[in-house]
Amino acid sequence: MAGLPLSPGPSNDAGRGPDRESTTICPSTLRDGGADGAPCEPLIRLRRVTKSYDTGSGPFTALRDVDLSVPAGVFVAIVGRSGSGKSTLANVITGIDRPTSGEVNVAGTRVDVLSQRQLALWRGRNVGVVFQFFQLLPGLTIAENVVLPMEFCGTYTVGDRLPRALELLDRVGVRAQADKLPSALSGGEQQRAAIARTLANDPPIVVADEPTGNLDSHNAEAVLELFGGLAADGKTVLMVTHERDVSHYADQVVTLVDGRIGGVSERADRPPQKQTGPAAAWSAAGGSHG
Repeated sequence: MAGLPLSPGPSNDAGRGPDRESTTICPSTLRDGGADGAPCEPLIRLRRVTKSYDTGSGPFTALRDVDLSVPAGVFVAIVGRSGSGKSTLANVITGIDRPTSGEVNVAGTRVDVLSQRQLALWRGRNVGVVFQFFQLLPGLTIAENVVLPMEFCGTYTVGDRLPRALELLDRVGVRAQADKLPSALSGGEQQRAAIARTLANDPPIVVADEPTGNLDSHNAEAVLELFGGLAADGKTVLMVTHERDVSHYADQVVTLVDGRIGGVSERADRPPQKQTGPAAAWSAAGGSHG
C-alpha cells in the first residue's frame, strides 16, 4: 500500500516528560509467550491519547491521557457508563476519530497521521468494524454485502469473492440467507451477516461498538462466543459494551471512568477450547435465528 507509513511515525515528545508505563493487556496465558514462545507484543498501542470536542456548552474531553497496549489474539471488552469514552476510544483505534493529542499505532501503522484516503485504505485491510445497527446496505443481498469490502479493497480475485462470502456466511450460520435482502432477516441474522462482512478481508483486528445492543439474550450470548472464537483463532477483538456480565467471555475487561482507564480485570478461568473458529463458537452457543 504505497504511501502509508507502515512503521510508527516520529513522536511529538518534546516537553512531555519521562516515559511512563502504559496499561498493557497481556493475559497470563500470553505473558510468557504464545505456543511458539513469541513475546506478548502489542498490536495496538496508544500513548497519551486525549480527545476533546467543541460543544455548544464548551469543550468536552472524552479521553484523557490514555495509555494502552493490546497484543494479538485477545478478546478485550471496554466497559463503562454512558459518556465514559468507550465509543471514542474505539473510534480513535479504528481511525474514525483523530485524537486531539497523543499517538495511535495499530498493526504497524501510525494511524493518527494518515490522510482520510489513506485511512480508508488502511482500515479496509486491517480493521473490521461491527456496528450496533448492522449497517447492511438494504438494496444488496446478504452475500453482496459481504462481497463489497473485497471489491472496495481489491482483495481476492473476482472469481474467489463470492465463494469466500458464502463460506463466511456459512461459518456464522446464515448461509441459507445469502440471496435475501437484509429486511428479510431477523436482528440476530443481520448481526451475524454483518460479522461475516467484517471478516471479508481477513483483518487482524475486529472492533465492535455495542454489537449486542439490539439482540435478545440468546443471540447476544452467541455473538460473545463468536468473538471468543475469533480471538482463539488469533484475531484481536475489541468490543465496546454496556453489558455487565462479559467477564465469562472476554480475556480482559477494561473499565473507563470519565475518559480515563479506571481498571483492567482478567478472565482467570478461561476454559480450554474444544473447537476454535466462528462456526464452533456459534455451535457452542446454540445461536438461533432470532
